[in-house]
Amino acid sequence: MLAATGRLNWLFALVGLFMAFLVRLLPVIIRYVPQLHGLWRAFNQNKSQSSKGPMNQSGKMTKQEAREVLGVLVSATDKEIINAHRLLIQKMHPDRGGSDYLASKINQAKKVLLEK
Repeated sequence: MLAATGRLNWLFALVGLFMAFLVRLLPVIIRYVPQLHGLWRAFNQNKSQSSKGPMNQSGKMTKQEAREVLGVLVSATDKEIINAHRLLIQKMHPDRGGSDYLASKINQAKKVLLEK
């Protein structure tokens, strides 16, 4: 369409400008590749560690971790646990702008604390 209307010349000018800019910038990019690679590796490692969440090595949430998630004491009754769960899930539910991950952790914490 651009070729048919005679407006293709500006596209060629932009490609030429980009190539000239890339040739001038290439030595700088090559000089910083090791640092950029290190940052990328650290970012991926941090992302994978943060996605594991509040779990121990076996992958199951402990009662202490569940209490920390819900913010209840060791002596909390079932009613207090249910109330803490309800308040948190109202804030963190995916339908209200929260995340699926946080909602699942809150639900898992309630389940761990209420199982007898």
